[in-house]
Amino acid sequence: MTGERRALREDITRLGPWHHDVEVAPGIRTGDPALAPASDPARGTPSVIRPSALLTPLVQELFGGSLAGRSFLDCACNAGGYVFGATALGSPRAYGFDVRRHWIDQAEFLARHLPSDGAAFGCHDLADLPGRGLEPFDVTLFSGIFYHLPDPVAGLRIAATLTREVLMVNTSTLPGSGDALMLNPESDTELMSGVHRLAWLPTGPRVMDAILGWCGFPYTRLVFDRPTTSGRRRIFILAARTPEIFAGTAFGATATRGGLAGWTKAAIGRLGGATRSWRRAHARMAAPPTSRPSSSPS
Repeated sequence: MTGERRALREDITRLGPWHHDVEVAPGIRTGDPALAPASDPARGTPSVIRPSALLTPLVQELFGGSLAGRSFLDCACNAGGYVFGATALGSPRAYGFDVRRHWIDQAEFLARHLPSDGAAFGCHDLADLPGRGLEPFDVTLFSGIFYHLPDPVAGLRIAATLTREVLMVNTSTLPGSGDALMLNPESDTELMSGVHRLAWLPTGPRVMDAILGWCGFPYTRLVFDRPTTSGRRRIFILAARTPEIFAGTAFGATATRGGLAGWTKAAIGRLGGATRSWRRAHARMAAPPTSRPSSSPS
């Protein structure tokens, strides 16, 4: 092993634990279990996912496989895996931010080792986003953040205001009687939690539909709705300002809630592996800390 590769592996361990599994150099991945640091119960042990497994097939269905000419915003970007994925798919401007310095340190490390033209990162709260002076983005990813916010409706509205075409929303849900937001107090030290301690879980897709409609994105498609653990589920919704965005795609021109039933078989095949990876990863994230593995294949 060369000194350069050894140093790269040491940096990955030093910056760990990782949630995004990204290949930094041939044969060297951030999600390699052999490079995971010693466990720290106060910070928790993140699951490991590959961002490209979900972003690439979604872009294929919506935009013919390319983000050329479309800007991309990732709210709570973690290590920036989706931002790098967006620029690799042709996005000329991609911005990711996260409130935790731990994740932005990882993103900045990756930016030094991966093609990163057009990619930029910031370490700040979602509430600070309007003050950054950013131009609107065409596509926004709002993944793994809604249920960590003290005011998730206002938070999603902030992202929606900066989005021209499509919102991609991935959130945990807690099914219950009626449509509601359920109190979800959480740690402020675990890396995969929020920082405010006060948070809310939607009871299901109908709640998110209502909020997205109020935010100006009334046309929605449910990509998946999967069980995780502890009675929770994980949903991924695409939301658009106009129905035309779905015309000519596997989602269909009539963009009402239909979930996977409205998709073509080819689309289901392309996303099948990705949704299974998400279901496994988020089931592990919801498990008690003592049962969480340090990493997992995606």
